Amino acid sequence: MRRREVIAMLGSTVAWPFSGHAAGNHPRIAVLEIKSAASEARNLAAFRDSLQRLGYIEGRTVDVDYRHADGETNSLQVLAQELVQSKPDVVLTDAVSPTRAVKQIAPAVPIVCVAFGETFIPSLAASFARPGGSVTGIASDVEGLFGKLIELTLDAISGTTNIGFLANPAGASMAYFEQQVRSAAKVHGVEVRIEEVGQPDDFDGAFQRLNEQKVQAVIVPPNGLLTSARQRIVDLSRHFRLPLIFQERDGVEAGGLASYGINLSENYSRAAIYIDKILKGAAPGDLPIEFPTKLELVINLKTARALGVTVPPTLLNRADEVIE
Repeated sequence: MRRREVIAMLGSTVAWPFSGHAAGNHPRIAVLEIKSAASEARNLAAFRDSLQRLGYIEGRTVDVDYRHADGETNSLQVLAQELVQSKPDVVLTDAVSPTRAVKQIAPAVPIVCVAFGETFIPSLAASFARPGGSVTGIASDVEGLFGKLIELTLDAISGTTNIGFLANPAGASMAYFEQQVRSAAKVHGVEVRIEEVGQPDDFDGAFQRLNEQKVQAVIVPPNGLLTSARQRIVDLSRHFRLPLIFQERDGVEAGGLASYGINLSENYSRAAIYIDKILKGAAPGDLPIEFPTKLELVINLKTARALGVTVPPTLLNRADEVIE
């Protein structure tokens, strides 16, 4: 049976009288991510390790179902329907879009999001301190972070006046990201060129145009499509010799120049604590959304040498990690 036929049979909404897992059965966790399984391997490993420390061993004392959209926002509704059929006790999500997909189908199922941003308020949670509904998690937004990414670009690449920015128009948080980066660029007196990429075939053209516009670096924001296409983005940056600035460290490990942002693996570890509390009876709406405790700066010197970029010693000294 095709997925569309399954959805038609299920209807648009699934009732969810949450009352804990059935006696004698393992609790069940569903994981719905906009990003690919490969790109999230490190983070999911951190999540499993944290679960195990809390006494949940996957396949033995807890069941976990995974679905990944590989950056395709349009597939989230189908994947959410599939997960809901397993009657999970709680759902882990990695962004706004998968959270909305689950909530639309099963409004009462508890959801823990590892990257909770301003775009959740007030549609998915009343506030960070008092979510008040079925959604809670750990914040990914840090005030002024995109300003810091602009500053990092200027510090890492001397004389930069023209910066590119990749934007997926389907991303639920992308309008907010664009507004933040435009404001930060204006403060620092630099130009920002935004190129939209809505599907994998768009990247070649986007980089070609950024090259023609003579940008000196490209900022890559957190987004399911952009993360899933990370290696393609890195390959194109090498071809056009355009340094990449990420918010997430995985982009630097793949070949980007630098990153500054939260440690997402730490968010995944902390999400396991939320899930443990919910499985023990806590209501998600009563669990305040916590903020990241640390931002990290990562620089890839191997990439810098390959691109002919001389990273100032002052910036290297500030880095939490330098990849040689």
